[in-house]
Amino acid sequence: MKSIPFDREQKALADLLRDIRMSVGITQEQLAESLEWRQTDVSKVERCARQIGHVELRHWVAALGINMIGLEIEFEERLAGLGVARPQPGRRVPPPRQ
Repeated sequence: MKSIPFDREQKALADLLRDIRMSVGITQEQLAESLEWRQTDVSKVERCARQIGHVELRHWVAALGINMIGLEIEFEERLAGLGVARPQPGRRVPPPRQ
């Protein structure tokens, strides 16, 4: 089976989400209840069997008592430890026209 792009990053994110959940002492069942998900959906994200969207990720980290910026910092540190290069920054999103 051919590897899809970003497999290492997706695995690192899934591992990070699991590690944070465990470090704050929340079970998969408790997290699922907070998100109004099934426990199997939490498990699938943590095993890389299901990708998580940005909005879902915001709710996930909020349920764990952290914020997206803290998650991003930890994620980038993990990727650096794996030797995954950080993408070049793109342009900022322009403000909406008035």
